[in-house]
Amino acid sequence: MQHTDRDAGTARLLIVVPVAMAAFFYTSILDYSLPLFFGAMNEDDPSFPVDIWSKLVFLQVMPWIVGPVLAGILARRYGERLVWSGALFGKALVPLMLAIYPVPWMIYILSMWQGFTGALMWIAGISLIQMVVPEKKGLSNGSMMTSMGIGSVVGPMCGRAILHRGELGSTLSDGSWSDVWAKLLTFKDMEVKPVVDDFSLIFWILTASTFTCAFVILLWGQRPGSFDKHESSDWNQTMADLGQLARNPRFWALVISLCVLGGPVFQANNQFLPYRAEDLGLKDGSQDMGWIWLSLLKTVMWIPGGAAVGLLAGRRASGFAAVLMLGAFALAAGAIGWCSIGWMLFVFVAIFEFTRQFMRWSHSGYMSEHLPDNLRATGMGVAISLSGLGSTLWGWAADMLYTSNPVEQSPMPFYSAAVLGIVGCIGLFIFNRIHPIRQPDTDTS
Repeated sequence: MQHTDRDAGTARLLIVVPVAMAAFFYTSILDYSLPLFFGAMNEDDPSFPVDIWSKLVFLQVMPWIVGPVLAGILARRYGERLVWSGALFGKALVPLMLAIYPVPWMIYILSMWQGFTGALMWIAGISLIQMVVPEKKGLSNGSMMTSMGIGSVVGPMCGRAILHRGELGSTLSDGSWSDVWAKLLTFKDMEVKPVVDDFSLIFWILTASTFTCAFVILLWGQRPGSFDKHESSDWNQTMADLGQLARNPRFWALVISLCVLGGPVFQANNQFLPYRAEDLGLKDGSQDMGWIWLSLLKTVMWIPGGAAVGLLAGRRASGFAAVLMLGAFALAAGAIGWCSIGWMLFVFVAIFEFTRQFMRWSHSGYMSEHLPDNLRATGMGVAISLSGLGSTLWGWAADMLYTSNPVEQSPMPFYSAAVLGIVGCIGLFIFNRIHPIRQPDTDTS
């Protein structure tokens, strides 16, 4: 298929969007199944750490301190497509090792590797999505964010079906479709709890699919030619880009508020939501008593959230838009900590996850729209690395303070993260009043 000069080097959306969808299927099926897997491991061996999920998420975010900066530099130097593909090859090792050798020390190592490869993949992928002609910016960003929801919705359902494949298959052989759906959707309790061996098939499927996606991106993720008019010919120019970025005050205002102070809001939900769900009766060890519905709700809300992002992407939204995004995100996190019964948790998680899509975009597409083209990848890399720093510092403190009894203490992490988000919101509002984030189109410094 031929392309015009304007299409040279642009992302093939029909390739990269489905691969992004598959990547979030990978993430969502792990997010659903691993808390249950760890519950099964603990039931099989009581010495298996009960707080391993909190430590896993904390260790996973640590590499985001350096990973995104490295990803941005490598993407600027060698191209987004190669970095994304390489990250996928690396990420396939995580489910492979979970299937082969799931002992605590190995899980801790895999957590850090998962975080590092995830950082490379996210920066390279979201930067590649920006490499389209201007009139497709809204489509590309909206499609990317929406694909997260679509891919992630499938994950928990597939995970539950695989875990209970024996019981569901037996029920289906009896011709009772209604019972199959009732059990799959938790309207009717499963008769058998999952055991450790039931999780292996999930890990093998993820290994195979991730390797496949890596090859697809490597071979067909981008059209031939050069997209970026600011070509980087050597490492000196790449380093000069970082120096230019460091002298941009609007960049730092956005980074400190949205990333350093907003990062812990992401981390609170990632690290402590399973304990919050257990406190409100949605899971008990490896037994799912509504956890699947919360997992599905999270990802379903990414679909309208991603579509809404498409309405703002490409319009160089004002600094006040960033203030609203961060403020709503922080308040939703505080509400998750405040709720006292199950239905309230569902309501506030829905609001939080809808807003999460805007916050993801604020670290990437929104940030890049207020930077020169040659700083796109490095700017997003630095921004998300500092988000990783904020998340890691907060996650370390939260792990020290709230994991002696993580279920009973589950509201507290959400309150502390919400306070940090509100502080960032107020600071950005003041800065934007004095030095507006959105500058005239002629200003690209």
